[in-house]
Amino acid sequence: MRAEAAPPAPQEVALLRKAGLRLTPQRLAIAREILSRSHPTVGEVFEAVRRQFPTIGLATVYATFNLMAERGLVRALPFADAVRYDANLSPHANLVCTRCGRITDFDGCDDVLAILRERMAAAVTFQLQDERIDLYGLCRACQEPARSPTARTSPD
Repeated sequence: MRAEAAPPAPQEVALLRKAGLRLTPQRLAIAREILSRSHPTVGEVFEAVRRQFPTIGLATVYATFNLMAERGLVRALPFADAVRYDANLSPHANLVCTRCGRITDFDGCDDVLAILRERMAAAVTFQLQDERIDLYGLCRACQEPARSPTARTSPD
């Protein structure tokens, strides 16, 4: 009799195990929300998880985020309005929409980051510990002109 390979663990289970955290239902729900959202805040995750676990405290969500950040599984991204968390730890740029606030990962910049690291190492005596590149502009949705059924075109 052959033993079948176990199915792969869901992403949130693997993430918590990698952090060495106990797999509680609340932590699994928090990790699931972190992985399913784009750069969430603690408040956004708290509101989503609270629907499933009405008695969960905001402190529990903060503690889980902080442990995951300390263990290198998410990165805190402080912005002026809030701290957002990024589960994508590979080198990338954050494309930040200045109108709606949406943040999108841009993964196609490894070569640019390598050039920056090389130039920095050659030019200054600075020991790089981490990197973060934020590029600001308008996302595709915010670039499109507002379409309103009552909008009129002006005669030329």
